[in-house]
Parts: sequence; C-alpha cells; structure tokens
Amino acid sequence: MASQLLSSSRFKFLHLRQRIFTSPIDSFATPSSSLSRVSRGARTSASSTHSTHPIMSQPRNPPPTSDGRPNKRRRPQKKPVSSTPNLASASGSTAPSTLSSSAAGGHGPSLLSRLSTIATSAGTGTGSSTPALSSQAPTPTGTMTPTGGDSSKAFTQLKFEDLHLQGKISQRTAQGIAALSPPHIYCTPVQEATLPVILTGVDAFRLLAQAKTGTGKTLAFLIPSIELLLRSNPQPKADRISILVMSPTRELAIQIEEAARVLLSSTPFAVQHVVGGTNMKSETSRLNHQRCDILVATPGRMLDHLENSNLKLKLSECRALILDEADRLLEQGFRREIEKILQFLPRRDVHPRQTLLFSATISAQVHQIASLALLPTHRFVTTLTEEDQNTHEHVPQFSVIADLHDSFAMTLVTIRAEIATHGTATKIMAFFPTARATGLAAALFTRLNLDLPVLEIHSRKSQSQRNAAAEAYKAAPSAILFSSDVTARGMDFPGVTTVLQVGLPSAPEQYIHRLGRTARAGASGSGVLILSPFETFFLNKREIKALPIQAHPLSSTDLNPNSAAIRAAKNQVAEAMRTIDDDLKSQFYGATLGFYKTYLKDSFRGSAENMVATFNAFATAQDGLAFDGASGAVPGIPAKTIGKMGLKGTKGLNVLPGDGKGGQGGRGGGFNGSGGGGGGGGGNFGNGTGGHGHGGEAGFSSGRGGGTLGGRGGGRGGDGGGGGRGRGRGGMSGGY
Repeated sequence: MASQLLSSSRFKFLHLRQRIFTSPIDSFATPSSSLSRVSRGARTSASSTHSTHPIMSQPRNPPPTSDGRPNKRRRPQKKPVSSTPNLASASGSTAPSTLSSSAAGGHGPSLLSRLSTIATSAGTGTGSSTPALSSQAPTPTGTMTPTGGDSSKAFTQLKFEDLHLQGKISQRTAQGIAALSPPHIYCTPVQEATLPVILTGVDAFRLLAQAKTGTGKTLAFLIPSIELLLRSNPQPKADRISILVMSPTRELAIQIEEAARVLLSSTPFAVQHVVGGTNMKSETSRLNHQRCDILVATPGRMLDHLENSNLKLKLSECRALILDEADRLLEQGFRREIEKILQFLPRRDVHPRQTLLFSATISAQVHQIASLALLPTHRFVTTLTEEDQNTHEHVPQFSVIADLHDSFAMTLVTIRAEIATHGTATKIMAFFPTARATGLAAALFTRLNLDLPVLEIHSRKSQSQRNAAAEAYKAAPSAILFSSDVTARGMDFPGVTTVLQVGLPSAPEQYIHRLGRTARAGASGSGVLILSPFETFFLNKREIKALPIQAHPLSSTDLNPNSAAIRAAKNQVAEAMRTIDDDLKSQFYGATLGFYKTYLKDSFRGSAENMVATFNAFATAQDGLAFDGASGAVPGIPAKTIGKMGLKGTKGLNVLPGDGKGGQGGRGGGFNGSGGGGGGGGGNFGNGTGGHGHGGEAGFSSGRGGGTLGGRGGGRGGDGGGGGRGRGRGGMSGGY
C-alpha cells in the first residue's frame, strides 16, 4: 500500500513540475453506521492520539515558549484590528512596489475581496475539479457507501430529529441545532455514543469520554448542558452561572462560546467567556451586568476571577462542569489551577452536578483528574477504533532536508507544488518553531506571489487579531495560515489539505498534534516536514521512525538544491527578504537562539558556539536574513536576555548594554491637541520601558512607545509609555 501511494504521489508531482510557478471544498461525507464501546466505570489507557477539535462546521511547565524564552504566561498587547484583516496587515508589514501588488504591503486587495474571488472561481470549477463546499448536509441512501476518501467515519444514521422525537432533546434545543450553519442532520460517532447516554434525565450524570478531536465533541457536551438548563426545576437564576466549561486555549473557548450562542438562540439563557489576554475588569463588569448561564473559560483566567472577584458566589449553584481537551489542559500545566477551581465549586452532596470529561487520550494524569472531578460510578465511553487511535500512521507524510539557507526557498516551492495539486481548494497550515519565526515567515510570504490569502496566528498577536485571523481562515475556501503551536490542537479549521512544518518540532507529540490539523473527520490530507541537516536527528526518534514518513517525491527534481526551481525561488526570497524590517529579523534571531539552546546536544554537538556561528552566518548572508542593522554585523541581544537564555560568555554574540528605561516624556506633541510627548530612550531589542507622557486635554496618546530608536545603541524601544486612559483627559492609549 505504501509503495503504491508513493508511486501515485510521485506520478502526480512529476506531471505538475511545469505548473510549479503558475498561479493557480470539502463535500460532506455520506453517513454510515458506527459502533462505540460503552462500559461502566471502565479504566483504560489508550495510545496517544493527536488530531483536531470538535467540528464546529459539522453541528474548537512545558518546554520553551514560542518566542524561545522561559515559559511564563504573558498577556498579549491589545491592538485594535478590523474583524476582517487585510492581507498585508495580517503580517504587519508593507511590501515594495516592485513585488506583486496582490500580495504586497497595504496595496493589495482586502482579504474579503480575495476570498470572494477565490470562492467565485471555486464555484465555477476554475483551476480545480474539487467540488465547492455544499451547504446541505448529506442524505443517506441504501447502505450509505462513502462518496470518497475515508468518509465513513464522518456521520452515523442517528438523526438529531430522532433524539427530539424520542423526547431526549426538547423543541427549543432542536431549534437551536437547526439554526447551526451548515445544517446539522446526522450525529457523528461521538455524538451517537454520548448523547443518548448523557440524556438519561439523571442530573448528576458523570462521564469520561474518549474521542478524537474534530469529531463533534462540542455538541456532545453542549446539547446535554442546555437540556439540563431547560429541565431544571426551579429554573436557573439570572444572576447565577449554571454550566462551567474549561478549555485549554482562548481560541477554543471562543469557538465553543460561538456554538453555544447559536444553540441557545431559542432559549432565555446566555453564554459568556473569560480568557487570558483580555481586560479582566471588562469581563467582571460584563458578568455582573449581563446574564451568564454557561461560562466558557481558560483555567488561569478562571482562577483569577475566583480569587479576585465575586465569581465564587455566581457559581454557588453550578449544575454542570465540563473539561474539554482534558489531556491538553494537563499537558499545558493547568493541573494546579483545575484542582483549585474544583475547590471553589459547591459541594456535590449539597448541589449535585453533571460532570463531563472529554479527552483524546486517557493518560494517568487524566485518570487522576477524573478521580477528583468524577465519582467511581462514572461511565466511560470511547468511539476510538484501533485505526482511529493511530490516525497519524495513515496520513501521507513527506520529508525534505534542506540547508538552512535554502529553507525558505524550499518552503516556497513546496507551497507552489501544493497549489498546483489542489488548485482553488488549497488550504495550508504552516507551522514554525517560534512565534517570531512565524511572524517573519508571514511577512516574507506576504511579499511573494502565492495567489492565495496569507494569514498568521501566534502569541505575539493580540487576542482580537488572532480571533480575526482564525475566523478568516475558517471561512476561506483557500488560504495559507502561518502559525506557531497555539493552533496545534483544539481549533477547528475545515478543509486543511496540507500541514507544512518548517524547522524542528519541539517533540514527536507536537509533530503529531500539528499533523492532526489535516485529514479530519474522514477527509484526506497530507503532511510535509522541512528540516535542516542539524535537525535531522528528529527523524531518528523512536516515535517518528514508526511513522510512514518518506522522502518528498520532488526531492530529486524541483526540491533538489541545484534545480532551476530552487534557484529561482532563492532569488525571489532574497529580494523579498531585503524589504523586511531589521527589527523582525532581530526578533527572529534572538528567539531562534533561545529555542535551539534546548537542543544543543542533538543539533550542535553540545556547542553553543557552533549554534551561534550557524545562525550568525544565516543572519548576515544575502540568501539568509540579509541583516544590516545599526546594532552591528549580527543582531544585538541585551546582556540580561543572553543570561536568561544561558548563553552568557558565548563567542560570536553581539552583546548590547543593559535594558535601559525611557525618560519622562515632555508636554505637547499630541494628536489634535496637547497630548503626551514621547518617552526617552528605551532599552534595546524590545526590552526597554517607555517613559510616561504628560497627557493633555484632547491628546491622542499618552506618550509614544518607549524610546523608539532611543538611546545611543540604536535599538528599538520597548514597551509603550505609561499614560493610558485617565493620565490626561484625552489620553487614549499608553504608547504606540
């Protein structure tokens, strides 16, 4: 089978060679029956499964952080963005006029117009024989033979209407399900296995459910939760939270909230969210003044509210607790928060509650949390077959080994090959090791003519920017999303054709999590891993060697370093790279050193100097970063930051003076009035602190960003000046 697949793939790619440099949805599967195993009080341990989160379209202390620094929770800066980001603003950069206007800077069309154009061409069949995404759910006929691919796993014969006719869901819940878009007619296997079991009328029902992400788990716990609210006698109080849903990420929490809001549309109940990276006071005000029956939260922010506001009182009559992606909650180090949150909830003997845990894997840690949240009489349900538990073993996967200086060119040729293969249905997720690498790649590829929208999501983007990019990518029939591991699991992105991983994944588990973004819910997909020679040790890890990763079919042709395709791509990459601001390159350089410092033994024979020399050469080369900054031949890093990375005294580093603080801003200089003046010279490399401006009446800003280009070192200023609302009657923001 593997040899046939490789032969078929090579045949396809070789016939597409002539189209590599040309510019160029999923239809729903037919239902089929599915078996699930249900046992009372069972305890099992399953092989690790890594795919994706509940399909919203079908009813969303670890290693170094994505920026290469020690793992500390940060709140992203809040930056106002439009709900539909422009192609250029998605990468935060402006392309030169010499490059393609369709992808360059602020001169290209908006993302919405690009998507409309692509959607129109997709609907007419231009460039692809792949049918456009149907807005109708499938209708089963006969034996319900799949229409193509592995679609038999997508749906079962059980209809939501059947549950309504059986009296298991109410008319109002049925109306909420009918309001979902696209229409939801049939249950997925996890919904078929769990809904009839949970909807037994037992208020204090407890369930541990194991199911792949991307199989409809969100509806599997929201529908019973809403039924619990509707059946409650007396009805829930308007000032009390009845249902608490815990989510591992902000994006997934908001995705769950959106689904809940639609399901509640025919009821008097309401849903809200509290997540990190947003204004806590605003959340508290919203919770105090607006109804909230279902609260979706991330653990850290939830604990903040419980300890510092009156949220404990609002949860005094909590009727249900749901832990979604329980395994990931624990992987991300939230066990302590979860245990504390459980202590804030009312005693179960006083207020019995329904408790549901959903997890892709059932590890020892999940069992430990289950023992705290559930009673020994809980039920265990799994919809995983042996094949489901090893989905990553069946997805076509290819590797490309490229010199560091060729890596971006290899990525460009690979992307164009995917576009030639999938046409207007091309939907790529490109993962990079750090947030800074993701940002640089997005800026670079925005400047290249890819003929599809370019979006980015990573921890250096504000929450509103990440939400806007996620929604745009979900809606796009064709796009490329540059991402750090913030989207590796949990988010629901339909129709992903290819997962591209550029650079070293942090662990085999992370490689598998990322790969799980494609081949969701019975759809097909593939993965491509691009590594430099010093990263190839990853392919020898036991878990990776067990996977069917093969050399890319184009490795001997267009992906050969000496091929005309690569030479042309390198020239295009070099031209675009020269237009990128040195600040982005410096940030990439520093974060990359911090990330690879963890892998010195495997990648650089334990030598920090070898690592620094490798990335110094890449930073200064014209086929690398082409860095030419004011701080020196290679990007400068503050001494304090170097110490935190454990690289103090390493030869080859450009050590900058300490992280200075900005001086006090003067009066005047405000927009439309006497706003705050600019802060003094801040520290270099983004670590300085801005000065406080003196806000004046009608002033637009309370001080510019801390010492922009301030200080003799010439480095970029750090955080925005103090200021903020109220530091002058017209002050709107603290630094910009």
